Amino acid sequence: MTAIRAFESVKFDVPDGSDTDGFLFEYCEVNWFSEPVFSVGFVRQMEIVDADGAHEEYSQVRFAFHCRPDTQLRSLGSCAVWWFRSDGTSFADWLASVMQDPVWGMVRRNEVAGFSLSQESV
Repeated sequence: MTAIRAFESVKFDVPDGSDTDGFLFEYCEVNWFSEPVFSVGFVRQMEIVDADGAHEEYSQVRFAFHCRPDTQLRSLGSCAVWWFRSDGTSFADWLASVMQDPVWGMVRRNEVAGFSLSQESV
């Protein structure tokens, strides 16, 4: 999780607001790869505005581990937990709480089939 902490410490020029810079912890089974995988990872989302300060889009940087789905992972279903700077919770506390999720123990017992890093505008 050193990389997650380091990435959070990088400051970007985002507008003031409640959801302009944040992180999402998520996991679920996905089917957009060549075969189904159970994906566990983080997304950093930053708002981009135009010259007038109006919302233009979000830039999302996603990094995730992929495992072959099994009965235990599927039993977890899906999870999505957001954190934004304006939430009043420190990033360290939020990260510590999501690292307590049972998914991490299951991922450690499974073979990691891959890792992905991507950036997209939404």
